[in-house]
Amino acid sequence: MNRFVHSSRPTYAERIGRWFDSLPLRIKLIILIGSLFIVLTMVSTLIILQQGNRIINERLAETCTISLQHVSQTIKNDLLLYYGAGNDPNTASLHLGHIREAIMSVSNQRIAGLVYAGVIDRSGAIIAHTRPEMLNRRISPADSALFSTLSQTLVRPRGGTLEYVHPLYTRRDDQGERMVFLGDTVLGFSGAVIRQPLRQTRTLIITTTILMAVIAILFLSYIARRMTLQIDSLSRGVQKLADGDLHTEISIVAHDELGRLAREFNAMIVHLREKLQMQKFVSKLTVQMIRRQAGVETDQPPLGETRQVTVLFSDIRSFSAMTEKLGAAEVVKLLNIYLDLQARLIEKNNGIVDKFIGDQVMALFVDDRQVERAVQAAIDIQRSVRDLNEQRHRRGELGLQVGCGLHIGYVILGHMGSQTRSDYTVIGDVVNLAARLCSVAKPGQIIAPVELLPRLQGKFRTHRLLPVYVKGRRQPVEVLQVDYDTAVVRPLRN
Repeated sequence: MNRFVHSSRPTYAERIGRWFDSLPLRIKLIILIGSLFIVLTMVSTLIILQQGNRIINERLAETCTISLQHVSQTIKNDLLLYYGAGNDPNTASLHLGHIREAIMSVSNQRIAGLVYAGVIDRSGAIIAHTRPEMLNRRISPADSALFSTLSQTLVRPRGGTLEYVHPLYTRRDDQGERMVFLGDTVLGFSGAVIRQPLRQTRTLIITTTILMAVIAILFLSYIARRMTLQIDSLSRGVQKLADGDLHTEISIVAHDELGRLAREFNAMIVHLREKLQMQKFVSKLTVQMIRRQAGVETDQPPLGETRQVTVLFSDIRSFSAMTEKLGAAEVVKLLNIYLDLQARLIEKNNGIVDKFIGDQVMALFVDDRQVERAVQAAIDIQRSVRDLNEQRHRRGELGLQVGCGLHIGYVILGHMGSQTRSDYTVIGDVVNLAARLCSVAKPGQIIAPVELLPRLQGKFRTHRLLPVYVKGRRQPVEVLQVDYDTAVVRPLRN
C-alpha cells in the first residue's frame, strides 16, 4: 500500500512541468527563446575563447621566440670567440663583456613582460644575467643535462614566469656535418603580463556576451509582451463574456492573425448583444424553438403541434382613462413598471410570457403542475400589485389595477406569420376563452371556468360566480373566482 501511495506522487520532473504549464505565455516565450539564445551564445563564446586563446598564445610564443632568437644571434659570435680565447684572459674577458652588454641591452629594451635574461655556457655556469646575483652560479645537473640536448626552443613554467631556453650551436666544419653545442640563451617572461591580453580578451568577450544576453532578454521581453498583449486582451474579454458582460470590447493592438481574431471577437459580441436585445421582443417559446432548430438545415420549423397548456391573461383596468392625464413618456414608464412586475412573477412560477398585447400579458404554463403554477402566478400578481399600489399611493402616485383570466386545454402550437415576420405561439378556443374571461374580470379578480376546479385539488379557496356571456359563445360559461385573500396559499416549490 505504501509503495502504491509513494508511486502515485508526482515526480520532480512532473512538478516542474506543471509549474511551467501554469506560467503565462509571455514568460514561457521569454524562458524558451532566452534559454536558446543563452545556450547558443555560450557555445559561441566558448568557441571564440578557445580560438582566441590559441591565436594569442601563438602570437605570444612567436613574439617571445623572436626576441630570444634575436638575442641568441647577437651573442652567438661573442660566445664562440669567448670559447676560442683559450688561456688569454683579456680576450675572454672582452668577449664576455660583450655578451653581458648584449644581455643588459635586452633588459633596457623594456620588452613587455620580460623579467630576466641570461646566458648559460655549456658547462652549466651562468656567465651573463640581468640580475647580478645570478652571475657565475651553476644550474642544476638535471637542467644542464636537459639544456645540452635541446634541439629547439624549450618553454617551461617556473613559478609565475614562463622560461624560454634556446640552445646555441655552431658548425664544426664548412659542410655542417657536425654541430657543436655552445650554451643556452634564457629569457624569463612574467606569466601574468604575458597572459594579460588573453585575460583582457576573455573579459571583453564575457562582458560583451553578458551585455548581449541582457539586451536580448529585454528585447525578448518586449517582443513577447507585444506578442501576448493581444492574447491577454482576448483572454480578459473571454472571461468577461463568460461572466455575462456583453459590453466588453477588446482593444486591437496587433494587425496580424491575433488582431483579426480580436476584431472577429468584437463583432461576435456585437451580434450577441443584438440577439439578446432581439430576444426581448420575441416570446420565450420562439427562442426555445430557434434553439431547437439551431444547426438543422431547414427553411421552416415544424408547422404545428397539439399540446395541453394553461393560459393566463392579465389585463390592466381603466388604463386608457388614466393615460389621458399623463404624457407619453410617463405612460410608457408606468406601464412598464406593472408589466415587468407581472412578467417576473410569471417566470418565477415557471410560466412563459408569450406576448404583451398593449397593457395585457399573455402567459403559458406547460409543465406537469401547470394549473397550480398558473393560479399561484395570478395570486402573486394580484397581491404584488396591491402592495405596489399602496406604496405608490403613499407617495402620491397613480396606481393601476389588473384582472386575470385562466383556462386549460389543448391548443395548437406552431410557427405562425408571414415569410418575413413570424412568431411561435399558440392558438385555439382555450386561448380565446381565457382572454374573454380576463376581459370580464373586475380589478383584483381572478376567474376561470368551473372545469378547472377538480385540477386545483382543494389547494385554493374558490367560489362560483354567476355564468357569464362571452363573445364567440352562444351559451353562458360557468366560472369560478379564486379567493386569494381568504385562502391560505403556500407558494409552490419549483
